[in-house]
Amino acid sequence: MMDFELSDEQRMFREMAREFVKRELTPDVIKEHERQHRFPLEIIKKMAALGLTGDIVPQEYGGLGADWVSHGLISEEIGGAWFSLCLSVQLVQTGLVEYPIVKFGNEEQKQRYLPPLAKAEKIGCLAAVEPNVGSDAAAVQATASLEEDHWVVSGFKTWITNGSVADICIVLVQTEKKRGIGGLALLIVDRDTPGLSIVDIFPKTGVFCTPTSELRFNTCRVPKENLLGEVGKGLHIAMEGISNVRYSLAAGCTGIIQSCINACCRYAQERFQFGKPIGAFQLVQEMIADMVISAEAARFLYLRVGNLKNRGVPCRRETSVAKVFATEAALQACAKAIKIHGAYGYCDEFPVERHFRDVMAPTLFGGTNEIHRLIIARDILGIDAFR
Repeated sequence: MMDFELSDEQRMFREMAREFVKRELTPDVIKEHERQHRFPLEIIKKMAALGLTGDIVPQEYGGLGADWVSHGLISEEIGGAWFSLCLSVQLVQTGLVEYPIVKFGNEEQKQRYLPPLAKAEKIGCLAAVEPNVGSDAAAVQATASLEEDHWVVSGFKTWITNGSVADICIVLVQTEKKRGIGGLALLIVDRDTPGLSIVDIFPKTGVFCTPTSELRFNTCRVPKENLLGEVGKGLHIAMEGISNVRYSLAAGCTGIIQSCINACCRYAQERFQFGKPIGAFQLVQEMIADMVISAEAARFLYLRVGNLKNRGVPCRRETSVAKVFATEAALQACAKAIKIHGAYGYCDEFPVERHFRDVMAPTLFGGTNEIHRLIIARDILGIDAFR
């Protein structure tokens, strides 16, 4: 059973994020960044001043020490305002970089990396995907060999979110090919490591203000103490981070749906055709009602996952359900929002244009929705489609 009543602290975090959005993420600010494809570092610094860049990081390491429901609520507010910002901070900085260090890092790593990450003094990324490694994450070809007190890393990573702005990169490598998954490990690589080169992937359809990059490691020497966790646990640790991404995607896309509702309601009340507001037309009302239904369902699904995560209950299937539903509902809501806005929805004077460009990406991030359907079916049937 789950109590859907939010605690005072959870409501406080949601209100903090909501007020930040109203104050800092104005339409003109977002539009300026989007037109220039500019990474919003100065805005991230303002988030950091409130603790929103390290919400799940314990207070002793510079974070808010918030729970997962609070993280979801914050993600919904930020995602609804600007998905690029939600992607860089809530999904990657928090879920993929900070959390693995919180849970699997040793004390020296926590002291060294968490405070600057939580305060956005440093930006992070996770490098797992390769040209031939996506859904099959175990097929990693980037290698790391231990030579005395350093790991020597060589290989190529692609589609790395935050790659070109990251100061810290957690890299999934193969230390011993014959061991398969048992040889996979995660190494924390600093940006200024000799032999590391980064090139952005450009142009893209959406998420203009979140850089997506290719990383090449040419015999990079990484200190032995930068191993995160243990050799053989690399994929497990990375997947825990990716599970956080899936949860944050569900919450962030719920925010996109809600933003579409808000924009469409305003427009449908102000736009007149045939002598009356278009909100009086039944087909417009139907589309808005469908969005409301989707937002309500998506919100309950991600809150359920947040509750399970808070309790430490395994929730792989529930996370996949929430991710698939919210991302696809957001895709449908954005299409309806463009239709309601008509030709005006096709220009960046209205937020639905940006949502429409961005919303396809969440169906691919954190594992494609097709992969998630296989995860759900495997859990129900007990038959693995991957083998």
